Amino acid sequence: MVVKMTITRLKKYMSLFEKSGIYWFCLLLIPATDVFVSAMNALFYQKIINAVTASDRALFRSGLWLAAVVLTVSMARCLIIYTYMYQIRLIMARLRLRVMTHLFRLPMSYFEGHHTADSIQKLCFNVEDIKNSLANRHSQVINPVIMGVSAIAIIMMLDPRIGLMVLALSVISVRINMVLSKPLRDMAVRIQKLFASCTESLTDILAGLDVIKMFSGARVMVKRYSDVNEDAAFHTMKRFRRMSDVQAVEWAFGFLCNIVILLVGVFMSFAGLVDFGTVVAILSLQGMVTFFLSNIGRAWGCLIDSFVLADRVFEILDQPVQPEHYRDNGIDVDSASFVNDCGIIMRDAAFSYDGREKILDGVDITVDRGKMAALVGESGGGKSTIVKLLLGFYQLNSGVIGVLGKPLSCHTPDELRKNIAYVPQDAYLFTTSIKENIRYGRLDASDEEVIEAAKRAYAHAFIMEFPDGYDTMVGERGESLSGGQRQRIAIARAFIRNAPILLLDEATSALDSESEQLVQKGIEALMGGRTTLVVAHRLSTIEKADMIYVISGGKVCEQGRHTELMEQNGVYQRLVELSGSKA
Repeated sequence: MVVKMTITRLKKYMSLFEKSGIYWFCLLLIPATDVFVSAMNALFYQKIINAVTASDRALFRSGLWLAAVVLTVSMARCLIIYTYMYQIRLIMARLRLRVMTHLFRLPMSYFEGHHTADSIQKLCFNVEDIKNSLANRHSQVINPVIMGVSAIAIIMMLDPRIGLMVLALSVISVRINMVLSKPLRDMAVRIQKLFASCTESLTDILAGLDVIKMFSGARVMVKRYSDVNEDAAFHTMKRFRRMSDVQAVEWAFGFLCNIVILLVGVFMSFAGLVDFGTVVAILSLQGMVTFFLSNIGRAWGCLIDSFVLADRVFEILDQPVQPEHYRDNGIDVDSASFVNDCGIIMRDAAFSYDGREKILDGVDITVDRGKMAALVGESGGGKSTIVKLLLGFYQLNSGVIGVLGKPLSCHTPDELRKNIAYVPQDAYLFTTSIKENIRYGRLDASDEEVIEAAKRAYAHAFIMEFPDGYDTMVGERGESLSGGQRQRIAIARAFIRNAPILLLDEATSALDSESEQLVQKGIEALMGGRTTLVVAHRLSTIEKADMIYVISGGKVCEQGRHTELMEQNGVYQRLVELSGSKA
């Protein structure tokens, strides 16, 4: 059972390395050259000693010829090692690209259900640790096995009786090591999880440093990190102790085997059962057997470490990617309800994140082309979820969404998002220049188009106040800019995308009045001629909406224009009264 499971895991592990035939060939060739050199040395000893004892000059000359062959093979080994290291670099480049590409294809539900630090741990540290497997662990597994098995085979050829004895001792040693090394896998899994927890804790500290300082929470956060760090260190040392025990048993058993082989060989030589040159050759080969016996437990531990690292990476690679097309939920694509002037339409939309609690339950929304609609309601009602569904981050459990006259099932994710410009509440800016952040809306945009987009977003004036203008670096997440400046850059990014649909998710709710006025001007300019859906708290962004939908408990409880809803004395009016200038 253990062997079968190991073979299954080995096959999956091997699938991690694409186009790696040359690497594996070199990996096998390196210990093969070691075996060849050791075998030639053994034969050299045998022939030289027998030649000296028999005064045979021909045997003496053949020994010198063997020495020349060994020198040639040793020189060729340098080229093999270079090829081996070069292949490691290529394999790692392909693996990093494979994991990163797969991450981009995962649905948003994966990232919302996993801590960012966990993905960083897998992508950076675990993938990088696999490089150590390629460079070191694999050789630590393969070299002892190849050298040990080859040495035993050569000893069997030199003298089957001694060879059988060496084989029996080797089988006993392997069995002992497998029993002693059994807990190592569980230890390795736990250590990797603890290291991931350390990374998560450290990420939380760095990301929330201002909040920690504000509320004097440094002692608590450091204590939390310290506890996890100490736990990881404790279990790492515990595993090292276990491996040390295994290696101590290996060393002792290997030493005893050497003594036994030496005594038996000498006895057989004195008894005339084998020539002395053969005994010396066997003793020189016994060093490889000892290397095998003293490293088999370590090799098994290295194999387990490699499997555990691969399992961490496969936690990403085994995740199902987002489908190329959205589910149609049984809707006829040619249905006449989609062949109209609607820019956005939702019919009987139902959705749940966990499959139990419904976030949306039978929502109907229509936004005509070129018109503006707004979503309002209490927090947690499902407004932002609607935006995520329109962006294709999730798929409805039932019902249908139509965009630009076609259901989502007729769009690929890329096609859908090319038709949408999105301005969130807290726009994310990359650690690069203002110009590149605006250009991210359309990567092939020229500098002139970037400047024009900034002007239309009322951002050009403040950008030119910086010494470097559009080449100004914004810092991590745009921290060198104010909230209003970040939002205007996000609006410029939406301008340059020039998409027919605009989604605004509370784009002004976190701004002061002065910043809001400038951002609002940019938004009004951006909305011109576009199908716009606004999630808003402030009335200044929705009073002029062509339709307002009041979302409560995952349903549309009211809909109409601002004045119509105010006359109904319902939920909308109550929200307005409670929030003053907000809805």
